[in-house]
Amino acid sequence: MKEDIVRAVERAFAVLECFSLDEPKLTLNQITEKLGLPASTTLRILTTLVSLSVLKRSSDKTYSLGSRVYFLGAVAQAHDKRHQVVLPYMTELRDDIKEAVSLYGVEGEYRVCYEHVPSLLTMRCVVRVGDRFELWAGASGKVLLAYAPEDIVTRETRKLAPITSATIVNKEKFLEELVIIRGQDYSISHGEREEGIISIAVPILDWRGNALYALSLAGPALRFTEERALTLIPRIQRICVEISRRLLA
Repeated sequence: MKEDIVRAVERAFAVLECFSLDEPKLTLNQITEKLGLPASTTLRILTTLVSLSVLKRSSDKTYSLGSRVYFLGAVAQAHDKRHQVVLPYMTELRDDIKEAVSLYGVEGEYRVCYEHVPSLLTMRCVVRVGDRFELWAGASGKVLLAYAPEDIVTRETRKLAPITSATIVNKEKFLEELVIIRGQDYSISHGEREEGIISIAVPILDWRGNALYALSLAGPALRFTEERALTLIPRIQRICVEISRRLLA
């Protein structure tokens, strides 16, 4: 009986995870395919979630997240320590530097954007909260991997593949870069994930020296040059130390 209840909860949560910023509305068939369950089972779950206002069914027979999820999300964000502590620092940095500031963490085999403050300038990097990216490409991913356990680093280095012409795909070179990052407490990327973008990232560490998050600044290389980016590193490192102390307090 307990196993049935647990399985039902797991399946309901799996339904919610089918939705994303890119796919906010899904049909029964699309959800069924994502879950790998029989259509009849999926329909029963969807019907229950709709009755609870967790999901909403539209006239075009598509499903989307319902009002209960919206309200719960607002509660979670308002009381989330990352949001309370980190966002003011990010906003102050963005207002001063004008470039986009993002906070990333590890979720499974990806780095996920937890917070993002967009650039104030017209030409900008577009990132959304909840976006997932490879751990092995880009400044933030490299920072998170540089402080990750060896088994995770091994797993991720097996995935190295070109996203742009600047993506590091040589395992030895990649591992050497991780050593350098640990020695200097920051990472820089020259278009490794997106052509023409320079990004820098600094780790937010716990008391054991593990990376909780990566705080990143990014902008077009024509404007956000490496020289300018590197002058900001000491300031960002000080901010990350302050954030770490407050998060762990």
